[in-house]
Amino acid sequence: MQEFRASWVEVGRSGRTATLALLGEYEHTLDEKGRLTLPSRLRPYFEGGIVITKGVDRCLFAFPPDEWAAFKANIKANADLSSKGRQLSRMFFSMAFEAVLDRQGRVLIPTKLAQYAGLDRDVTVAGVDDRLEIWSTAEWNEYLSGADESFSEIVEEFAGRDLGV
Repeated sequence: MQEFRASWVEVGRSGRTATLALLGEYEHTLDEKGRLTLPSRLRPYFEGGIVITKGVDRCLFAFPPDEWAAFKANIKANADLSSKGRQLSRMFFSMAFEAVLDRQGRVLIPTKLAQYAGLDRDVTVAGVDDRLEIWSTAEWNEYLSGADESFSEIVEEFAGRDLGV
């Protein structure tokens, strides 16, 4: 039986290689200790650890270590010493939390991060290519209802760009 690995590579129609992406939407609950159990199919991506930080739109970002390193490098390269650049760095880095999944695939969500995202019990984990987003299920559903209304406009805006497909 072939073992699933996060490092598999697939070749798209363009002929370029791309790492397999974090995909899907999963509904979970935080346990009484504030731990989130990651979906089993996503756990191989986080065998080397997980970095959770403040995201945008009142969600949390969760990165595998390699993706966190790329994200961090991008922020450092683009966030200058201007007021907004410093604020961007502070928001992502000061709230970042490094952890390792336990044997059941759980990770503790720090209280400050859970409060920021409005997490209490019901959470939705959304795969967004290079990261996971962790949302309060109520917030996620509200976000989706608004996003669904503007989805075709967003597609049209990006349609003229080379997205590599």
